[in-house]
Amino acid sequence: MKFVIGAHHPLYRYHRDRTALAGRSPAEVHRQWGRAEVVAGVAERGFSAGSFQTVTIRYTVGSMGLDEDGGFKLAFRFVSDAGQLQAADPKADNYISASTNGTADLEVQIEKKGSVRPFQRTVFVHVRNATLQEGDWVDVVLGDVSRRSRGWRQQTYFEKPFPVRFSVDPLGTHEYQTLPFDLGWDIQPGPAARFLIHPPSVVAVGAEFVVRVKAEDEWGNPLRDLSGQEPRLVLRAEGEERTLEIAGEHEAGVWTFAMTLPEPGTYFFGISDNLPSTCNGVLALPTAKMSRFGFYWCDLHGQTAETVGTGTVEEYFRFGRHYGFLDGSVHQGNDFQIGLELWDHIKRASHAAYEPGQFVTFPGYEWSGTEAMGGDHNVIYFEDDPPIYRSTGWLDGNPFEEHAPLPELYRALRPHKAMTIAHIGGRPASLKTNDSEVERLWEIHSAWGTFEWVYQEAFARDIKIGFVCNSDGHKCRPGASYPGAGIFGTLGGLTCVLSETKDREGFWEALSNRRTYGTTGQRILVDCDLNGSPIGADVIASRGTIRARVLGTAPILRIDLLRRGEVISSFAPAEAESPDTLMLRFGGARVKGRARMIRWEGSVEVSGNTLAESRVNGIFSPVYGITGATREGFEFRCATTGNLLNIELAFENGLVGMVRFDSNRTSFDLDLSQVTREPTTIFEAQLDQLVEVSAYRRSELPHYVEHKFDLEFDHSHEEPYFVRVTQVDEGKAWTSPFYVKALE
Repeated sequence: MKFVIGAHHPLYRYHRDRTALAGRSPAEVHRQWGRAEVVAGVAERGFSAGSFQTVTIRYTVGSMGLDEDGGFKLAFRFVSDAGQLQAADPKADNYISASTNGTADLEVQIEKKGSVRPFQRTVFVHVRNATLQEGDWVDVVLGDVSRRSRGWRQQTYFEKPFPVRFSVDPLGTHEYQTLPFDLGWDIQPGPAARFLIHPPSVVAVGAEFVVRVKAEDEWGNPLRDLSGQEPRLVLRAEGEERTLEIAGEHEAGVWTFAMTLPEPGTYFFGISDNLPSTCNGVLALPTAKMSRFGFYWCDLHGQTAETVGTGTVEEYFRFGRHYGFLDGSVHQGNDFQIGLELWDHIKRASHAAYEPGQFVTFPGYEWSGTEAMGGDHNVIYFEDDPPIYRSTGWLDGNPFEEHAPLPELYRALRPHKAMTIAHIGGRPASLKTNDSEVERLWEIHSAWGTFEWVYQEAFARDIKIGFVCNSDGHKCRPGASYPGAGIFGTLGGLTCVLSETKDREGFWEALSNRRTYGTTGQRILVDCDLNGSPIGADVIASRGTIRARVLGTAPILRIDLLRRGEVISSFAPAEAESPDTLMLRFGGARVKGRARMIRWEGSVEVSGNTLAESRVNGIFSPVYGITGATREGFEFRCATTGNLLNIELAFENGLVGMVRFDSNRTSFDLDLSQVTREPTTIFEAQLDQLVEVSAYRRSELPHYVEHKFDLEFDHSHEEPYFVRVTQVDEGKAWTSPFYVKALE
């Protein structure tokens, strides 16, 4: 079987094939430049995500031969998290080897950026000390296991197909000709590891609603078929649970159950199965107490293979609605890769996916200027046929197109019904320039990490912003963007839009008025007002009360009230006199740009006591976690990109004895008897780098909290106040600020 990808694939638009442009047929190109094909290792179904495999690709030399110092290259997309191939250690994972039946020697060289975006990760095979003739072959073994390597770890996320680009340099000029078709094989979900259950966040008592259930593998890929495995729902409320005898409907791996709740309260659902399950809570209210705003979950930022990611625009919206369980989404491709034809395609796909009352979309793109130009900003339109204003058309063959620097983008958008969202992804948005009429929202969490420094710096400049969190996913998984094993460090975020209607008009009005809050990917319910005014509102008052009603997806650790970037009041719902659990929190980022990831490696050792339980919270990838656990300690390996993680420790004899925390960042000894509920900072540095310790009684931490903050306002200028929620699992939520002026 030949594993080739034809011109129908969206990545083919980056297939820089000069001979095809000259009118040459694929057969003529193969005759002269040679042919590459997968000859061993790949079954028709492909591979399970994240599995270790061995793939052999054979290149057969064409009529031009391969001159001394010529060769070929295999290129992979830089966003893929397939194992980084290496040629140095044949016993280690991801080892690559090359052999030939010809007389030449071969040299394997690996470059992080050896080809043009998006195919930047490159393996070169150079011919040395002789030449190869027509008909000679070279076998490249990806994941050579002959010296006990486990093989090559496959990409951790679903894709049909995973592409490999093959190019040849017969003359040794370092000018490579891409062969007519890419190679590729399918990446499929692995076996089910957990169930995910998604009911609405708020429902009216007695009103029918639906609960949707899917299964994911260990990397977060939803299984596409659960038709023979109907889940049995369990309803949990007030410490009791009962199995529900309700029949569901199945469609492509998702079960849907219709039901009602007869009494007010907070509810969770589970699955009667051996696999673990997670569920966001449901707040059931009498109709008279329902807010006029619905709580609608959105991922407003992600892209596909038409630019730098995976899948098609149509698949992106379909996943968000069906598997991401979203109420709305926006596609955001890098502008310098979007020509007019592709822009028209994105707009058509966005309009086709829009269904008022069910799923809300807007046309959009990512203005991807360099930091000198203004950094990354997402553009969203409330128009049927808007134009695209690009920072540059560099990869679309028009390098002199320029709507830059950033003020030029603002100027171009002002006549339109458009808005921008400042984005901190690969490159950070600039804080030097802001147009508050066009740019009303800032992204403070994505799959790239958590960026609380954004609002601190913005408020220091008196920039007026609302908060959103999105995925910036490249894996065609909006609403369920897991980090995998690559450059993305954490779970993609979600934006909750508080809208009166589930359509474009309602969502646009909510976004324009900053009536949003963002989370680190968990569907935490935050119902919040200031003197009756909603999140994001402008308020004039001499005193006020912020009421917060929070239903977490995990036990709630604390609720903070912040003014600008400073915590002015906190509520910790479990003030135990005799805590029984130690929490070691750590995290932060190195820099603001792409290289922000901090790797945490070390150990925890206990003396004078023994461990009853240990867990690490805030990681979403199987490559990280705790290893070698005993009753006296363990080793850990984690990574943070601005976010925080924590290790929870429960002890056989309570909080007595000593704990040794030893890591590549900092080390310390801790007397457990001295640890209190109030966090103690051990280490602190820029960009939220932190190590702190605290203690609490875990059984006292609630999922549901109602709290109010009473305030007096005496400041003469406008001040932002907002609420931040932190859960035990490091899930967080940030409300857009209330902007308050004191009543004179």
